[in-house]
Amino acid sequence: MAKRIVDAHFTGERSYFENQLGREFDFTAATGPYEYLLGALSGCFAKTLISYLGKDNGFSSIDIHTEGEKRTGEPATLKTTDIRIVAKGVKDRKDFEDAVTKAENNCSIYQTVKMVSSMNVDLIFED
Repeated sequence: MAKRIVDAHFTGERSYFENQLGREFDFTAATGPYEYLLGALSGCFAKTLISYLGKDNGFSSIDIHTEGEKRTGEPATLKTTDIRIVAKGVKDRKDFEDAVTKAENNCSIYQTVKMVSSMNVDLIFED
């Protein structure tokens, strides 16, 4: 499904959005728009990366940590965005590094955020 639908709802008691499947996601002090944006970036980057690694993924796990620093002023877009990838049990580090580069170039959310933010990707291999 290429089309994605999200409806946001705001009342005096609750702020949340829901997707086309009816799943609800609350906006709270700890989970606001930027947390959702960084979460979406992590998910998109991981899915894109895994698609380039192929069926035999060549790793046991991937953890992605994202951080964003907002600009001051209007609009308060992200100034810097850091992505730290910890890859465990990687069979071929060169292939994995190449897949990370391809993900940087082709992850749609990464490319969108890159239009307003300086991007930094760190890759750490653990056995």
